[in-house]
Amino acid sequence: MATSVRQLARDLNVSPATVSRVLNDRPGVSPELRQRILDAIRADGYPTAPQPGRSTPFVGIIVPELENPAFASLAFAIETQLARYGVTAMIGSSTLVGYAEENYVETLLRHGVHGLVLASGSHANPEADHSLYRELSRRRVAMVLINGSVPGLPIPSISTDERLGAVLAVRHLADLGHEVIGLAGGEGFYRPSVHRLAGFRAEIARLGLNGHVAETHYTMEGGREAAEELLAAGVTGIVAGSDVMALGALRVAHESGLGVPRDLSVIGYDDTVLCTIATPTLTSVRQPFDWISAAVARAMSAQLSGGRPVAREMKAEPLLVARASTGPRRR
Repeated sequence: MATSVRQLARDLNVSPATVSRVLNDRPGVSPELRQRILDAIRADGYPTAPQPGRSTPFVGIIVPELENPAFASLAFAIETQLARYGVTAMIGSSTLVGYAEENYVETLLRHGVHGLVLASGSHANPEADHSLYRELSRRRVAMVLINGSVPGLPIPSISTDERLGAVLAVRHLADLGHEVIGLAGGEGFYRPSVHRLAGFRAEIARLGLNGHVAETHYTMEGGREAAEELLAAGVTGIVAGSDVMALGALRVAHESGLGVPRDLSVIGYDDTVLCTIATPTLTSVRQPFDWISAAVARAMSAQLSGGRPVAREMKAEPLLVARASTGPRRR
């Protein structure tokens, strides 16, 4: 933090003591200079002290589910990063059969929440009703969206470059000699699914391969169903939409008497703890949750410090982590 203060002071041609007074909301700085420093702080995401007379900021983090290790890891990473800014977080999961996203939001607002981090909610579905977000924006609730956005609203959104993730997976299988590759995707209306499918098809076409797509659900059973369909189409490599789906594909391979990766290569998505405990260990596309959570915390802190939200979309670059579930195509 000391290095950041010195760098900011050099950039603005002021003393580090002046920046420190603004960061800690102390007197001795002219209103014009204070505003100039605050604008720079908000633009670069430096931590600032809470507003005078305001309680410790309280932010709600809402994810679709916590059974999927990917969302549990993401929520924990965001909570940890927010704590570095002096922000307290509460984590909740919304499901189709449980406590819905709007119910959580309503409850959190009643308890005086200062901000909301919403991951893969209705904003991830372009066809869904987005009136909730419009109302929250009208009420000036600080928000950060993950895996989707709402056109026309000044809300920062952060996601992994899903298109690139699919490209990396297809390229890995192609490098191993696979020519018939399948995508086991989840619900096709979610933005991550749309981008992943686009990347898959583009790379299949670029490399002149034979590609097949099976869209089911982001569950182990969904992975089983998709794998059965793709195996019937003759694929030798499967790119799954999540690590959980990949486990379903591994189970189908085992039940069918297929060796992995001898007869079938499988790639997961997210790179969760499941990858290292699966048999064989699972090759997966890693989502950089550390980068995402840090970006979320910066965007939220800037709003809590009085900055105006900006409709800026940030993309995190994924990484393919090769393990034992992928190997050369058997000839």
